[in-house]
Amino acid sequence: MDKEDLLKNIEALTIYTGTYGRKKCTCSCIGCTQELISNKIKQYQGNIEQIKTIIKYLPNLKTAYILGNPDISVDTSFCNQVAKEFIKNNIKVMFSTSGYDGLNTVKKITAGIDKENIEYISFSIDTLDNQKLQYLKGNKKINIEEIEKAIEYCIEKDITVKIQPTLWEINQNDYKKIIDRYSKMGIKWFTFHAGSFETINKENPLKHIKPEKWMKIVEDIDNIARKKDLKAKAPKIFIEEKEEMVYKEKQKLYCKHGGKDLQIWLCEEGIKATVCPILSAVYQEYIFDLEKEDIKLVDKCNEGCIVCDKCIDKYLRNESIGNKGKEFIVYNKKIHNICRYYADRIKYG
Repeated sequence: MDKEDLLKNIEALTIYTGTYGRKKCTCSCIGCTQELISNKIKQYQGNIEQIKTIIKYLPNLKTAYILGNPDISVDTSFCNQVAKEFIKNNIKVMFSTSGYDGLNTVKKITAGIDKENIEYISFSIDTLDNQKLQYLKGNKKINIEEIEKAIEYCIEKDITVKIQPTLWEINQNDYKKIIDRYSKMGIKWFTFHAGSFETINKENPLKHIKPEKWMKIVEDIDNIARKKDLKAKAPKIFIEEKEEMVYKEKQKLYCKHGGKDLQIWLCEEGIKATVCPILSAVYQEYIFDLEKEDIKLVDKCNEGCIVCDKCIDKYLRNESIGNKGKEFIVYNKKIHNICRYYADRIKYG
C-alpha cells in the first residue's frame, strides 16, 4: 500500500501543536513523554497553515485529539484556533490537559466552540494526593481543587470528561480512589496508562509497576467498570501463554501495517508524523515528514512489537527471563510483555 492509500485510512489524529516539550511547559512532569523529542528538535510553535496542510493530506480524518505544546495550558488560544479549523472541516475535536490553571484553561480552550463538536476533554489526574500530584507534575501550583472546578464546568456545559491517569509504582494504588471520586461526580470514562518509554535514555526516579501488580490492576478496573457501569480500562500489556497465542493471531501492529491513527508534531522544519508514538520515542527514524517523505513502517518485527521490552525500566527488566524484558515468571506462569499501543485497543482472552 502506498503513502496516499495509507493516509486515506487515517481517521483519528493526535497532535502536538509545537515542540516546546518539557522545557517550556506549564508543568515539568517527571514522566514527560515529550522530553525525548524536544531535546533533539528546535523549539517551535505551530501555525494554522500547517493545520490546513494536515487536513489536505488526511481526507478521511474524523477526529483530532489536541494535546497542545505539549499541553493545552501552554498555547491555549492557538489550540482553540486549531480546533475551530478542524471543526470547520467537519472534524470533531478532543483536548487533553494536565489540569494546570484548571477553569481558565478549559474556558479559553472551549470558547466559541459548540459542545457538539467536542468529543471529550481528558484530564490527566494521576492521584488525589495534592503533594504527590505536584511531585509528578513538577509544579507546586497545580492542585486537585482547581482541576475539579474545570471538571464541574465541563459537566455544567454538558461536555464529556475523561479521566486519564498514568500509573507508576508511586501511585499504583490510587486508581480505586480516582474512579470512586469522579464516578460520584458523574464521570463515566476512565483510561489508565502504564508509565513506559518516558524512562528511556535517562535516569528517572519513577519506577514501573511489576507485571503481577499490573495484571491485578487491570482485573480490578474491569470488575469496577462492570459493577458501576463505567467505561474504564487499562491496557492488558502483560498476558499469559494462552492469551499470547490469541494476541499473535490477532496482531496487525500499526508499526508494520499502518492503521487508522496518526500522531503529529508541528515542527519548524515541517509536519512530522508517526504511526506509533511509542515506536518513534525509541527509534526516531520512524518519524516521517507528512509532505516530503514516505510513511516509515517496520519491516523486521516478525515476532511482534520491537519496543515493548524497552518500555520498562532497568530494574524491572532485570527481573525478566534472561534480563530481556519480554517474558516474566509470575506465580509459576510465563507472562509475556506485549505492545502497549496495541493492547490499548484489543482485549485478549
